[in-house]
Amino acid sequence: MSMRLLIVPAFVAILAGCGGKSDQHGAVATADPHAHDGAASMPTVPVFGRVELSAIARENLGISFAKAEYRVVQGVLRLPGRFGAAPGARRIYQAPLEGRVEVLVKPYQQVKPGEVLFRIMSPRWHQLRLNLAEGCSDGCAVGCGTSALAAQRLAAGDEQAAATARALATWKERLTTLERLDREVGGKAAERSEAAVRIADLSLQSVDAVARVARLRRDAIGPDGTPETGMAAVRFRQMLAEASAITGFSPAELLVLDDKLRPRWSTIEAPEVRATAPGVVEGEVAGANAWIETHAPVLTVTDPTSVRLHAAGLQADLPRLKDGLPARIVAYDPADRSSIPATVVLGPVADAIDRSVEVIAHPTAGSGLPAWVRPGVTALLEIAVRGSAEEELAIPLAATVPDGLVSVFFRRDPKTPDAVQRVEADLGVSDGRWVVVNSGLKEGDEVVLGGVHPLKLSVQAPVAGAAKPDPHASCGGH
Repeated sequence: MSMRLLIVPAFVAILAGCGGKSDQHGAVATADPHAHDGAASMPTVPVFGRVELSAIARENLGISFAKAEYRVVQGVLRLPGRFGAAPGARRIYQAPLEGRVEVLVKPYQQVKPGEVLFRIMSPRWHQLRLNLAEGCSDGCAVGCGTSALAAQRLAAGDEQAAATARALATWKERLTTLERLDREVGGKAAERSEAAVRIADLSLQSVDAVARVARLRRDAIGPDGTPETGMAAVRFRQMLAEASAITGFSPAELLVLDDKLRPRWSTIEAPEVRATAPGVVEGEVAGANAWIETHAPVLTVTDPTSVRLHAAGLQADLPRLKDGLPARIVAYDPADRSSIPATVVLGPVADAIDRSVEVIAHPTAGSGLPAWVRPGVTALLEIAVRGSAEEELAIPLAATVPDGLVSVFFRRDPKTPDAVQRVEADLGVSDGRWVVVNSGLKEGDEVVLGGVHPLKLSVQAPVAGAAKPDPHASCGGH
């Protein structure tokens, strides 16, 4: 590393010798097309502080650039924090029924909404299908509930009750006749006893038939007199709702017929559980063909982009903080210029021991998240507190470097992107990460951020009376 530091200034100095030409104030000299040919052959003094860097040189020296931008530098409160999963980012998928589970995804696999995660083979599901079939008829298959079957059962019950009543009336008449014959001619005691037994039995059957008709009428017709509110239809809808919760299909979707006129619920052999949101499958999943109980966790899917930042602020800053303040989340690395707009929410309870208060930053909806954002990653929260100054033109503080008694930065030539120019910095206030530039830059100008120290070491102030190097001497005449 020490050898590299010795070689880099010499290497960059050579590149500077091959650079463009300018006047003593740093402006690039432009060739006059009307100048005399003899004047064009005169050597030109190279511009002090100007360095031309090819793409290979920038890569070898780790050169990176940052743009000057308008931002609030004064009155910015910067707090350390870490990302955590937002509520709802972590979804635990459980078995809706007991049975043997078949997991169809792998750990750390990305899944999309609607993708099948696992299916379960359960005897309870087959029993539910049987109950649905018993409570359904040809009419209910097309979505009319169980009114048709209930009406048929009610009609059969009415007919049975009427037949029992007629039989009871007939036997009562026969008993009356036998009693009269027994008084007139005698010898009818045995027949009278048999008739009395039959009447008692039919009386019980009639009572049961009437009660059954009442139940069937309640099933077929609801309190408002419509079949849709009957108990049979209510029970069928409850079973359909249970099947919907297990399969994930809506009740209307479960009643859709296939080409063989079968409702969807009757064609599902093993319920499938699908992802309800995008995310990544965590490492722990249920074993293959494992038998699990109802509501047992099978796997967990986490959305790494659904995050929020938990930062710690000082209680002394509470007078300047409030809910809803605009903020930005930035990386610790100054070279990473990505940032995330966010909104601040203060924690309801402060820490009396640390004399701190939790500050939660929610990324603004629709803002893209950089690749480094993950739960557990640390970052900085920049809050523009009340009373902050207006936006000022600023560059990253890391783009400036002390050079003797002054601070300098290197501005990229907008017309020649492969050239940079040393500029003595006219700096203003700084918040420790950004610094205001009073002059020498305009919005959108690029400055060297990474590799600024090797550039500073390569550029030496000219010595009075020293011979000026020929810019074509080290370039082979090119």
